[in-house]
Order: sequence, then structure tokens, then C-alpha cells
Amino acid sequence: MTKPRPSSLTRGLLATALPVAVMALVPAGAGFADPMIGTTLNRYGLPGAIDTPTAEMLPDATLSAVLGYAELGNAVGLGFQILPRASVVLRYGKFDSLRERRGYVRDRSFDFRLSLLDEAENGWRPALAVGIQDAIGTGFYGAEYIVATKTLSPRLRVSAGLGWGRLASDGGIGSPFSERGGVLDDEGGALQADRWFRGEVAPFANLQWQATDKLTLLAEYSGDDYACETGNADNCLAANWVSDEEPLKTNLNLGLSYQAGPNYQIGAYLLGGNQLALTASMTLNPRQAPYPSGLEKGPAPVRPRPAVAADPEGWAGTWTADPTAQPAIQKALGDALAKEGQTLESMVLTANRAEVRIRNNRYIQQAEAVGRTARLMTRALPPSVETLVVTSVEEGMPTSSVTMRRSDVERLENTEVSHIANAAVMTDAEPRPAGLVQSPGIAPRFQWSIRPSLSTGLFDPDEPLRYEVGATATATYEILPGLTLNGTLRQRLFGNADQDAPGALSVDDYLALSDEEIAEGNNGVYRVRSDGRMYSGNDKPRVPELTLNWNARPTETVYTRVTVGLLENMYGGVSGEALWKPVNSRLALGAEINRVRKRDYRDAFEFLDYEVTTGHVSAYYEFGGGFVGQLDVGRYLAGDDGATVTITREFASGWSVGAYATKTDLSSEEFGEGSFDKGITIRVPLSFALGTPSKRTVGGTISSLNRDGGRRVRVQDRLYDTVRDSHATKMYDGWGRFWR
Repeated sequence: MTKPRPSSLTRGLLATALPVAVMALVPAGAGFADPMIGTTLNRYGLPGAIDTPTAEMLPDATLSAVLGYAELGNAVGLGFQILPRASVVLRYGKFDSLRERRGYVRDRSFDFRLSLLDEAENGWRPALAVGIQDAIGTGFYGAEYIVATKTLSPRLRVSAGLGWGRLASDGGIGSPFSERGGVLDDEGGALQADRWFRGEVAPFANLQWQATDKLTLLAEYSGDDYACETGNADNCLAANWVSDEEPLKTNLNLGLSYQAGPNYQIGAYLLGGNQLALTASMTLNPRQAPYPSGLEKGPAPVRPRPAVAADPEGWAGTWTADPTAQPAIQKALGDALAKEGQTLESMVLTANRAEVRIRNNRYIQQAEAVGRTARLMTRALPPSVETLVVTSVEEGMPTSSVTMRRSDVERLENTEVSHIANAAVMTDAEPRPAGLVQSPGIAPRFQWSIRPSLSTGLFDPDEPLRYEVGATATATYEILPGLTLNGTLRQRLFGNADQDAPGALSVDDYLALSDEEIAEGNNGVYRVRSDGRMYSGNDKPRVPELTLNWNARPTETVYTRVTVGLLENMYGGVSGEALWKPVNSRLALGAEINRVRKRDYRDAFEFLDYEVTTGHVSAYYEFGGGFVGQLDVGRYLAGDDGATVTITREFASGWSVGAYATKTDLSSEEFGEGSFDKGITIRVPLSFALGTPSKRTVGGTISSLNRDGGRRVRVQDRLYDTVRDSHATKMYDGWGRFWR
């Protein structure tokens, strides 16, 4: 069935809606508002109506997730408001295909929206945004748009815009910027900038009416007629994406969105008059913890020193002549710190200065650990000690020193936290100060734990969610400060992540292949990661890690690491690293080299024949506002040379969200589907949800494909992430918790 084409009058009215809105003049004196904030997520995971976009943004740093069901196809999307004016969405969709052996196609896409203009607080100027759908993908969802949105009343918003690609598959009014190009790229994964804002353009419009505080009614006119899903487009036929769903009857979509809770929405829609769709969505802001102040016990109060007349010997420092004084003070302070989740590793104590070296085991913000330590120092030290130094220790390495006057700590306890921040001085810690006394029981020391484990694999075309549940035992034996033996033992209990060979081979056939045959069947590239499922489904105990680590700090600004053993689940060998990172510098430079051999798929202590040397030089930079950039240049596991760019946004709550892209000298054909390696990373602190202090986080990397180009060895405790929590940028970002 072919639906009627909109009349020329309808197309003309819709086409002029955006230019009229954009050209509307603002009365003199009208102010600029913040970016327009949306309350309804569309089916693509961004603020909008149903399928069409708006010029709205989510509040800065908001994470969103949308799960959509429709007869035309299902999708799940994960979105992030990177900046107040920039939104992104990673989406994974599934739709029927008559020409695929599975009967369906799974497609990955990446969307981007940028706010160009804010709505005027007074007058008729609308908000204006530009967006690109499926910017890095196969182009199945590919579309570009310019959209304007205006608030007509507290309960009514209208939007109108011009769309290309999918948004102009019906109702087009011309091709102002040349033709769009040929058949869509079935491999995907590369930017298709030569198609952006090309080809037929079509108008769209939508309105959102908030009927009640929880219910919003939606209506839209869309140029997306779902040609691929219904088998009505030549490029979809060429890409084997054809389906046989009933075509839409009209360009009008209707729906509603119900606010089921502060962070939850449910949507129901009628697409084109004959197709039903449902969505469930949620939003979450890492800046807004459920327990903003935490549920931990309050710290001990600062204890002011007595008057000189009340303790003349303490003020005079004659207590230093007693050989039992320092051991007694160190034990008392160590016991008090242990109750606060800190380990007093060592201490330097003189008549007027005390330096304590602590290992923070509890608080995700190092500033909170430093603040609580300073409080306890005022309670444990004799009154003659005026200079307090708190040195943070990570993996046996002193990483930074915060120096305060005791009188400032006493005076500023109940003032704004900025006052103590201005009074304190942060410096590089001295590697080996004179008079340092190690606390009893620090080394050698044995620690162990047993906990449940969950490993997942996402976005596989045959099985979008693979999981394995088990139990994991970990143990650490600290021989000397900085020298540790680490081991992990994992036992699978159940799951659907069974052992599976890549391609169409059976496990036995794959095991019989030589290295040359494996590479020949993979575009000439050895399978360094894409056979990762060969390590799954093992019912025997597995040893993911067994290493001997040596961390050292040869100078005040240089850190080193050497790791030997079973480095990760797939590789074992030797890894060495050096890092230059002054405590007050935003810039850090590093170098790493690894000689590794691939581990056997079943036997924990056996190896395969494949060996490789990898190495990178790295630059790290803290831009401010929680943004951290990283550039790694070097050789990867498959022997390919290239570079990785990573951008991460970190939050004081402990959340981090990042994205990376790697391009090497492998061609797109050698790399395979996806063209180059890319993905996103998410880390979530347990303390965010539980309210109780903990340094533990959960999360990982989400990538659409598991290919072999641009892949690195997964070495635990790389130096940059190990030391920077106690360096200036992160310390001061979390300084608000100093007095907590």
C-alpha cells in the first residue's frame, strides 16, 4: 500500500516553519536563557517527540537509557549529555530481514546533537539545534536535521525543522546540497561525512502538550516512512536489509509519555496509523547522588591544644627524649586511622613536625581521607607539633604530600572548605625522608577475599547479551612496600557464555588451525581478541591473573612499574612502565613495553605459540571541569601500529564516562566490520547507590564489535590511574569533602 503524498500546500507550510522561527527577532533587552531542557525522550534516546527531534537538551551530565519495542524493529540506546550543549547516543537496533540467515539484522549507530541557539526568555526567538543520526555506523538510521523549538505556554512546546536521509525518505521538497550518494555501507563503522546534509530534504514538525504533571501527549509529522523496514527502498534491497512489514499509511505519528517516577518514563505510540511502538526510559545524573552527604559516621572533631600552662612539657617538646613516646603515638594514631578505613604505613615525628603516610582504603575522594587524618592528628599529637603533613601512598609509592599548620586546622574547622584549601600546600612527596618509621605489620602482609562475579558480553549479532556468573577468590601478599604477589581464581557456576569459535568453525576445528591459518581466515590478521569466546564456558577453575608486581618511585616526579606473570585472561608475560607526573601538573607522560604470549584456552598455566612485543608512549592531560584526555601511540597486539585517543569525563561522585577511538595501519578491509576500534567506558562507584563509603567501582567497556586491530594488553594498576587520585586536580576537585 502506498500512502498519499502530502499536498504541495502542506509541504510548503512545513518547509517555511523553520526559517520563520529562526528569523524571528528578539525584542530589545531580551536575555539569553540556558539551553532548553527537555522532559520527554523520543525513540532514538534524545529529547524529542516520537521519532522526530527537538532542540532540547537534557541537564548537563545526564545519562539516559531507552528500551524500545515496535513491530518495525526494536532498539536499546544509551545517551550522555557530554556538555550543556552537546548530546550523544549509542544505539543498538534489531529489525527483520528476509535475506539474512538469522531472519533479522542487528545494527549499531551513534547519534550527536548540538545546541546552537537558546530560546529567548522574552520574545519569539526559538531554541535551535543541529543533529546527525548514525554518524558512525552502517547508515541504516542515517539522518541529519536542523530543528527549532519554541515554548508557547508552560504546557505546550512546538518544534519544526528540516531533515535529510531517513527524515526525508518521504515528503521531500528538493536537494539543495547535491545528491546523497549510493548504496549504504554494509560494513559500517566509518564516518560518512560525504552523505551528511546531502540529497532530498523534507520538513518535519511535532508538538508536546503536558496534559497533567505526569502525562504528556505527543503528535508529529515525520518524513521517515520506514522504507527499509517495509522493503520500499532500493538501497535497503542492495544491502540485504529488506523486510515485509506493512507500509505506513500516513506521515502522522501519535503517542503519549507517562512519567512513572522522577527518573522513569513509559511511552506508547501509533506510527503511521498502523504500527504500534512502546518505550521505557530512565535518566540519571552522576552529580545528584541519592545520598549527597553519605551515610558514613561523622569524623572525630578537631581537638584544640591546651594552654601552655596546662601542658608545659608538651609545648616545650621535651617528650621527644622519651624513647617510648613515638611508638605509643604511632600505635594510637594507627588504631584511630584503622577505624576510619585508613592504614598508617609509616610516620616521621619530631618536636614540631609530624608526617604520616596513609593508604586510603575507604573513601573515593582522597581529600576526605586527608581531612579525617588531619583531624585525628590533632587528637593524637603533643601540642608542640605545629606542622602536619599527610602523605598519600598508592601501591607502596608515596604520591603526594599535603602540608598544613595545625593552628589553621584548629581555626578553620567550622568555616568554608575553601579556607583550608587555601591554607594547605600540596607538593610532591619525598621518596625516602629521614627518620621514617614503618608501622608494625605493614609488610609482609597477606590479604584475601571471596566474592560473586559476573562477566558480560554485549552486542554480539547472534547473542546480544552473554553472561557468566561465578565465584572469584583474590589474594595479595605484600612482601615489601611496593613488591606484591597478586592472584585471582575464578570458578564458573552458570551462564550462556559457552565456548565458541569465531566464524562458522567448530571449537575442535579451530583448535586444529595453525597461527598462519587463523590469520589467513581473518583478512591476514591473527585473532588476538576476536576469539575471546574460546576462553568462556570453562567449568574448571580459571586463573585470570597471577603476577608479581614491583612499583617504585625513583625520583619525586617519576614512577615505575614492572609486572611479571599471567597478566590477564588471554595473555601472560612481562610488562614494564614508567610515568612522569608532577603532583601539581595537568600533564603526564608515560611509556610502556610488553612482551606477551597468548594463553591456552583451557589449561590455566599453558600457552599457545603466538608471541608479540607491544609498546606505547602516552600523554595525559587534565583539561579541567572533570575532562581528561589521553593519547597513546605505539604497537598493538596484532602487530599493527597506530594511536588511540581517549576522552573521559569524571565526577566528584566517582562516576566516569569516556569514549575512545583507535586507528592503526590496518586497512578497513583488514580490520573487518567496524573499520576501526572504538567504544565507550563507564565506571560507577558503589558508594553512589549505597551511600556508604567505598572505593569499589563497577563498570567496563562497551564496544559494538570485538575485532583484532588496535587492541592492547589488559594490565592491572597502570601507573596514571594509580597515582592521580591523590594529585592536585582530583584532590582539589574533591576538596569539598575535606571536612566530611
